[in-house]
Amino acid sequence: MPTDLVESPWQSRTERQQDRHAKKDAVLLAAARLFTSKGFQGTSLDDIASSLGVSKPTVYHYVENKEQILFECVQRGLEALRAGIGEAMQRGLPPRERLRAVMESYAGIVTSDFGLCVIRVGEDPLAEPRRRELRALKGEIDTEFHRLIEAGMAEGWIGPGDAAMASYTVVGALSGIGRWYRPESHPARSLQDAVQHCIEMLMHGVLSAPSPVRPSQTTSSSWSQWGDGMPDMRREVHFKDRVVRCFAERPVSVAQMLADAVRQHPGGDALVCEGVRLSWRELHHAATKCAGGLAAHGIQPGDRVALYLDNGPEFVIAVYACAWLGAVAMPVSARARTDELAFSLGDAGTAAIICAQYLQELVPSAEALPLLRHRFSTGAAQPGFGSFTDLVQAEPLAAAHAANEEDLAVLLYTSGTTGRPKGAMLTHLNIVHSVMHYAHAMTLAQADRSMIAVPLSHVTGLVAQLYTMLYAQGCSVLMTKFKAADFAQLAAAERITHTVMVPAMYNLCLLLPDLEQHDLSAWRIGAYGGAPMPTATIDGVASRLPGLTLMNAYGATETCSPATIMPPGMTAEHRDSVGLAVPCGEICVVDDTGNEVPRGEVGEIWIAGPMVVPGYWRNEQATASEFRGGYWRSGDIGSMDADGYVRILDRKKDVINRGGYKIFCATAESVLMEHPQVIEAALVGVPCAVLGERVHAFVCVSTLGSSTQAAALQAFCAERMADYSVPETWTIGTEALPRNLNGKVMKRELRQSLHAALS
Repeated sequence: MPTDLVESPWQSRTERQQDRHAKKDAVLLAAARLFTSKGFQGTSLDDIASSLGVSKPTVYHYVENKEQILFECVQRGLEALRAGIGEAMQRGLPPRERLRAVMESYAGIVTSDFGLCVIRVGEDPLAEPRRRELRALKGEIDTEFHRLIEAGMAEGWIGPGDAAMASYTVVGALSGIGRWYRPESHPARSLQDAVQHCIEMLMHGVLSAPSPVRPSQTTSSSWSQWGDGMPDMRREVHFKDRVVRCFAERPVSVAQMLADAVRQHPGGDALVCEGVRLSWRELHHAATKCAGGLAAHGIQPGDRVALYLDNGPEFVIAVYACAWLGAVAMPVSARARTDELAFSLGDAGTAAIICAQYLQELVPSAEALPLLRHRFSTGAAQPGFGSFTDLVQAEPLAAAHAANEEDLAVLLYTSGTTGRPKGAMLTHLNIVHSVMHYAHAMTLAQADRSMIAVPLSHVTGLVAQLYTMLYAQGCSVLMTKFKAADFAQLAAAERITHTVMVPAMYNLCLLLPDLEQHDLSAWRIGAYGGAPMPTATIDGVASRLPGLTLMNAYGATETCSPATIMPPGMTAEHRDSVGLAVPCGEICVVDDTGNEVPRGEVGEIWIAGPMVVPGYWRNEQATASEFRGGYWRSGDIGSMDADGYVRILDRKKDVINRGGYKIFCATAESVLMEHPQVIEAALVGVPCAVLGERVHAFVCVSTLGSSTQAAALQAFCAERMADYSVPETWTIGTEALPRNLNGKVMKRELRQSLHAALS
């Protein structure tokens, strides 16, 4: 804020007669604005005097030195906070609304001139003794919130927990808005949105109301952490002999969710992709016409329909058409080529395929796949292909197929990192529970808008986002290809509120020098999958995107996406965790014999619940091997602490044994990812006649230089991990690591390339 807006009490005779307090306030205000814009070191007392049109001795009459100004600014903020607390008490608000009002008051303080000054300057310019004094003064703010929260927990309107940690989280989250806020570039609406999103996440996180005791729930998941909005649950029998905890009230099928969306929110945005914008009414109409077109070609309920498409309106229309018709949608990665495509189409006995125009020539011939009766293409169709446009111009299929919730809805082929892919059978029951877990854990509703930047052919894009927005009746905004600059621009233009991306995507966003120039204040949920977020990224998001709540969501195709979700506001406190078991799910950590290990000990993660698929398509051997008593054996090595928070250490097959020491690659890779120039990293074992295995690191860096040479990275690791875990040999470059069709790093290829180089 320009300093020339400060009115000097010395400018006229009347103003010169103002009392000392008014004049001192003017000095402090002018100083705070100068500190904020020019920095502490770049501002002198002469500058402050000049901005007020007075002499330097006049300024000395009110403040002795620059350090005093920082202390006075904190004191002003503390006084304003206490006044806000008193006002909230006098208004007679209900306790939770009173706490909300106090947080709104504090958000106003940290974005005021005095608050911005304290946040921008911090404690750095002060000598250590003075730093301690200022820190103690700022600690009184934490104390005020601690008193409120502790009283709330004692009185029962805040769920039980650590009041000190909760107050620390509240002050840190709201102060983060001050670090982000720039009055000259952020409009009032952006600030208001950021404050409200932040407070909402706190109220559903560390300040959540206690959940009522539900006698029917005996869950190993810490369901009370999810707040008081979780639906009732009960035990049910599914898939012949599985006893699982389910949501008592739920949609029966994907088609019912589509019918609900068009009935309850017909005019709301449903889909945005480049030049296409469809309401729920329009999307439903297109899907029912496409379903009618498929039915006219003889596609029946239960038939498999492959979707060999990039992210786009055609995919969304086709996948909803399959649900309406009762056909089984079979998304296939657009990166799949002839061999893997032929295998999955043949294994599934696919009846029809809808493909992108440029992929037509890769579809196997009729002789190779005699069961593939129909081929449709977007754009100009080659001989042997029908037109997708003709499909969506057919007569609408008026009524949805009456699916049973245990019917197969989607067939997704797994990555196949160790052999042939397996077809995971996603039922309506699986999908419905997964989307309800996401929607309730993340408080998603009709106003939410999810940016889908990951492939819709993967369980994350399909279930965690597209189907979840269907259940929430929100809007899906599609990106055909992720680029950080395009993402930021589109997210601002579409007022995105929700994403599910890999950590690398958030890192790329933080690398944008103009990130703050985009209005991303509506973006409130940043979910990510598969691994803990690097500490540097968590801190970077807190600094540059203070309104964004990071939430880890760990799962797999076999769990229909989420098996665990990090409760809102808990990421910073549990940085090395993937969260708690979803409310209807159960996590069990077992040893090699299948016996459960004590909390805190390491073992294989087994997962159960209504979101776990019944098995693999026509593969009884793999189903019998990987599913036991309703649990899916994930192959991930991890642990669960006393509070139910799950840690994933590594894939069972990727653990390196170096001279008897077990090295969990995922943990070491996460440490390496904290280096500011490391984009991605993968560790593999190198055979050694003496130690059995040694550690080799493949690293993709943003730039090659002295800080990314092997010696520098090795020193970085040596400071942060056990000596036996530090990689001894390195492959460093700027090219991305090889990944399979589902985006997982292909360590098999890395090992092969390394062995070839060494031989």
